[in-house]
Amino acid sequence: MELFDKDVFDDDIYKLVVAVVQRGYSDEAINAAKSKGAKGAVILSGKGRGESERKFFGFQVDPENETILMLVKEEFCVPIVKAIYGAVDYKSAARGMVFVLPVSYVSGMTHSKDKQNILDVLGDDGKPVTNDNVTSD
Repeated sequence: MELFDKDVFDDDIYKLVVAVVQRGYSDEAINAAKSKGAKGAVILSGKGRGESERKFFGFQVDPENETILMLVKEEFCVPIVKAIYGAVDYKSAARGMVFVLPVSYVSGMTHSKDKQNILDVLGDDGKPVTNDNVTSD
C-alpha cells in the first residue's frame, strides 16, 4: 500500500468545525449543524480555564464545557458555522464559540463516499453485507 493510497485517504477538501459550548448544549449545536448538512460529530467533555476565576464559598469553580468536532466538506462549512453560531452563540446560555481548522487528509469518511460505494456493500436484497450473510462461490 502506498502512503496516500486513494482507497485509504480521501483528498477532497474538508474542514474541521470546532464548537465549544457549556455542558448540556452540545445537542443544540449538533442539531443546528445537521440541519445544514453535517453528518455527525464527536463530543469531548472538558473544563475551562481562563483569566476570569469563579469562586463559590472561596473554592475555585471550573466551568464544564463540551467541545464538538465535525469534519465537513468545504461547501457545507459556512452554513454549518452560521447555524451553530445562531443556536449557541456566546451571548446565549450556551456561551458558545465556533471556529474552523483546515484538514489535509482524511481516512475513514465512509458516509461521504458516493452512492456507488454505498451500493458496493449492499447485497442483492438491499441489506448490508455482513460476515453472517456472505456466501462463497
